[in-house]
Amino acid sequence: MRADHGKTSSGLLTAALLAIAASLTGVAGAVKLVQIAANWAPGVGDMISFDPKAVMSEDLQQQTVLARNAERECVLDLDTLHKTGGSLVIEARVPGNSLPYQVHWAGKQSSSDQYDCGTSADLTLDSANLDMLAMAAGGWGPMHQPLIHLSFPAWVGRT
Repeated sequence: MRADHGKTSSGLLTAALLAIAASLTGVAGAVKLVQIAANWAPGVGDMISFDPKAVMSEDLQQQTVLARNAERECVLDLDTLHKTGGSLVIEARVPGNSLPYQVHWAGKQSSSDQYDCGTSADLTLDSANLDMLAMAAGGWGPMHQPLIHLSFPAWVGRT
């Protein structure tokens, strides 16, 4: 009996081509995921709105965010923002900068002390603080849906 080398080589060639096609598809998918992840961050025009009627997690009430404007540093106190209301709008994003977000603040006041940003200010913020502000507001957008209430029970952390 004679072996048919033509069918064997054809089968191997087909399997190799299928493996290469599957690999290229996987690489293309991975590249697309990286592109999506790179652009997942908030963009110009995105808004954070603080509604005085909304409930804020007790875990966040004591948090403050240090912001910088052209003249000085000021504070965005989460408790004050929730009591008085206000909003932040991303005006520019500068990737690679330590403070990549240029935002505009508007509201009654941002803090109840001398570090108040005033009723309107152009500020720069880093990603972590911008994310914390969005979480404290309950999400992104002027009419956002509230996120899950994230307060820990009173007994957590007590000994």
